[in-house]
Amino acid sequence: MASPGPRLCSIGKSNRMEKAPTLDITFWNNSKAFFEHFNQQTHLIIQVFTEVCNAFPQYKLKSIFPNAKGCKVTKGNQLKGLPYQVLDLVRDFDAHHGFNIRILNWWGNGLFVFITYGSSTAKLFQEVLSTSFDGYNISMLNSTFDYEKVLNNSEILNNKNLNSEIEASNQLQIWKKLEISEDIKDTMSTMEKMIQSILDIHT
Repeated sequence: MASPGPRLCSIGKSNRMEKAPTLDITFWNNSKAFFEHFNQQTHLIIQVFTEVCNAFPQYKLKSIFPNAKGCKVTKGNQLKGLPYQVLDLVRDFDAHHGFNIRILNWWGNGLFVFITYGSSTAKLFQEVLSTSFDGYNISMLNSTFDYEKVLNNSEILNNKNLNSEIEASNQLQIWKKLEISEDIKDTMSTMEKMIQSILDIHT
């Protein structure tokens, strides 16, 4: 008796059609006020960052970090699909000898300060790092610019993880989330004091 042939499994097509995306006409028609308000708020953030930047001229940064390249304010629209503004101070991104302070305003996520050390710079300031940054987190990643991953792959800074990261001889990044005030002058003052304290730690 002949053996039966292989059984064929038929995969039926779903009767459910995936719904095509549609335009949100209500939002489309009423978005002018949203974008006007967003642009006004973005302008204020840029104003804050620019004023803070002006408080730290190049000669002041170079007196602490000779390879400093000044400060710079930038903005963009596609950090994981969301707009952002950045203030960088020192701007030495060398993987071994660099140092940078970055204030990141990431819409929908928060305002953050990221301090990045080249591997040799981290070793130079290891003692400072272990005693001066309470409340900071330490990134466990080699990438310093993938902020979504950095935020999700960090630990509270302590001597154990600090020593481990420094021994790995990678760039070191520590960070914390900042509180923002409705008062622009208060926000500027808070940022300037924070940045000055970070610079003072390294003198």
